[in-house]
Amino acid sequence: MAIRAFDDDFVTVAEAAEMLRVASSTIRRWIREGDLPAYRIGKRRVALKRADLEAMIGPARSSASGVDAGRNGRMRIPRLTPEEKCRGLEAMEQAQRISQQILARRGGEIFSPSWTILDELREERTRQLG
Repeated sequence: MAIRAFDDDFVTVAEAAEMLRVASSTIRRWIREGDLPAYRIGKRRVALKRADLEAMIGPARSSASGVDAGRNGRMRIPRLTPEEKCRGLEAMEQAQRISQQILARRGGEIFSPSWTILDELREERTRQLG
């Protein structure tokens, strides 16, 4: 009787493919990519929980709240509102202004040439060893 309950809870890769109307290779790819948990039975047999297959089925569109978890569990983020876009653009402009101020303060030079930095490090190391 325990084996019957086990069979009711689990299906094979082929059965899962038939249930979801996809190819067996698709089921195996979902398993390999971590989108679908699988359980090894012995050395060769793979079983899938029916509940895990049911969890793969979800709405194709976002929920009313605007945020929805996709099939792989990742959050789907809604589009930015016009106000959010405006604030983001303002932040980028401010960052560019700050970058220009720093560049002007450094005389237009972003970084010192690498050879001067290497020479300074070599001289420092020579002083430490000497």
